[in-house]
Amino acid sequence: MVKCPCFSLACLRVGAVRLSLALILALLVVPGYVVAPVLFANLDTHAQAGRVAGILFHISNRGILILLLAVAFFWWKRGAGRWRWIMLAVVACLVGVNEFLLSPVMEHLKSAMGSIDALPPNDPQRTGFGMWHGMSEILYLLAGLVSVLLVALGWSGRRGEHCKP
Repeated sequence: MVKCPCFSLACLRVGAVRLSLALILALLVVPGYVVAPVLFANLDTHAQAGRVAGILFHISNRGILILLLAVAFFWWKRGAGRWRWIMLAVVACLVGVNEFLLSPVMEHLKSAMGSIDALPPNDPQRTGFGMWHGMSEILYLLAGLVSVLLVALGWSGRRGEHCKP
């Protein structure tokens, strides 16, 4: 009986890391650049679209953080390379800051100002919310760009370490 090297532990590890990195990138790109614009274009109010988008981002952020832990687990003691670890930490920090620092501030501002649709465009509360929202967008963009690099670099820093039996 011939053993298929595609189902070796090393090959499954490589596949798990590649899938996790791709899912991280997808969870950064799809909610922010596909779903949110559709919500704002099709729902009745910006407040309603923002509420749904906020829930979606919250779920995505938690999923990204779990996937980052999975990648770290698979990389642990596997020689993933210093730059890959740095990029993984950068994505974790950017997503963590968005989820645990910026999102609560924006939620507080939204609850204090009520419906954003009722405020005039130059209202200080609306512009303050816009500033925090802009910072959040920049962090998501940076996390997405670093994730693109992680996906492009692949799973490991070792040359030739692929699916070996």
